[in-house]
Amino acid sequence: MIVFSIAIQYFISKPFWVPNVVDFQQKHSNKTIYFRVRWSIPTRRKPIPAATACVYFTLDTSKKDANIYYVLEAQRLIHTPEKSVFREKWLKDIITTKTMMMNDVTF
Repeated sequence: MIVFSIAIQYFISKPFWVPNVVDFQQKHSNKTIYFRVRWSIPTRRKPIPAATACVYFTLDTSKKDANIYYVLEAQRLIHTPEKSVFREKWLKDIITTKTMMMNDVTF
């Protein structure tokens, strides 16, 4: 779990984001680790958030240097920390879109 907390702290530095490691899988002789982190912003008025944003991480330890890749929910672009800077705006956009959709749908 130390690997997860270090990876998560690298991506988001603001304390109001609450990460939750949801899924965890090891494959390929324990050299590739997949995990999904669900991000939310609970508030005092709404401690259970209406919408969350997921980021799918892959930690590849098959080579000398471990590589980490991540993909945002509903996107296909594979990001790496060396090539793209993680932006909190991406998470906010996903949550905003989900909230707008939920407001338009009546149950």
